[in-house]
Amino acid sequence: MLKNPFNRNSLLNKYQNLISQINILEDTLERLTDSELRAKSLTLKKQYEKTQKLDPLIAESFALTREASRRTLGLRHFDVQLIGGLVLNDNKIAEMKTGEGKTLVATLPASLNAVTNK
Repeated sequence: MLKNPFNRNSLLNKYQNLISQINILEDTLERLTDSELRAKSLTLKKQYEKTQKLDPLIAESFALTREASRRTLGLRHFDVQLIGGLVLNDNKIAEMKTGEGKTLVATLPASLNAVTNK
């Protein structure tokens, strides 16, 4: 049986699962030093070089970006902004109003895709 392309529940469930993973990682990453956070980032890059796949790295990359943003800018990505980043990462358009953090959202897929060096 074919999947109904108009059934958004599967996509929303996928995003919600990733948001949960990101939120779980947040507690661990908060306790790391800046150099440990950088080392985690390099580990992601090495994992990508081995597998050439970004999907397994999404949760950790988004969590790292969220923590780096909190430390450097004082801005923490909210769950709705994480969803916006996931939408952009899926090559879809995310509509957001003024002041909802579009620039912050864009950092999520940008940092994930940076591990490819492309």
